[in-house]
Amino acid sequence: MTIVCLHGLRRTSADWDGVRGGLERVAPVRTPTVPGDPRAAVVAVGADLEPDDIVIGHSMGGVVALELAAAQPLRAIVLTGCFFPFARNGRALAPSLVDYAAHRVAYACAAPRRGVPGRPAPGPARDLPALARRGLRLLRDGTPPVPPTTPVLVVHARDDHHVPVDFALGALAAHPVWAAAILDRGGHHLHVEDPDGWLGAVVPWL
Repeated sequence: MTIVCLHGLRRTSADWDGVRGGLERVAPVRTPTVPGDPRAAVVAVGADLEPDDIVIGHSMGGVVALELAAAQPLRAIVLTGCFFPFARNGRALAPSLVDYAAHRVAYACAAPRRGVPGRPAPGPARDLPALARRGLRLLRDGTPPVPPTTPVLVVHARDDHHVPVDFALGALAAHPVWAAAILDRGGHHLHVEDPDGWLGAVVPWL
């Protein structure tokens, strides 16, 4: 059994440095470099996976993890700050749009604070079309059909302004067998900003 950690768009495998030690208490950890094209990422990562492996995906890496789990047997997957499609979470369209706009304003205002020194910042404007296309495809087709025998844990922060928590809650409502750990703080890069809190949610579940 190996834990395979997939970083997000325009991030690097160094994002997992703060949680690697905690995860290695469960199993050996591998942090491959993930291609920016999700389709290429599924092919590249999937070629080295074994049925007993656990895949942890952040942001776009979470979408790759979902598609890998839908295509081949896995021991479990963890989706952290996953790029879920737009979700109303039981609300009317207008308040949903207002809430999403507020998240985007908060995300823009936090721009000078995003990222970690020495690491790439989250995807800039030129990467947003790829994210939008992926989001529209997920909205149309739904999340990939993960077999019910594959446990799924969704980890998300309430102050994630890149992928609002309502998107995660909407996905959880659509998949009631999935487990969830919703943390109050940590932003979109929860495993980077609060590695201890993230490990506290993930390791016991694993």
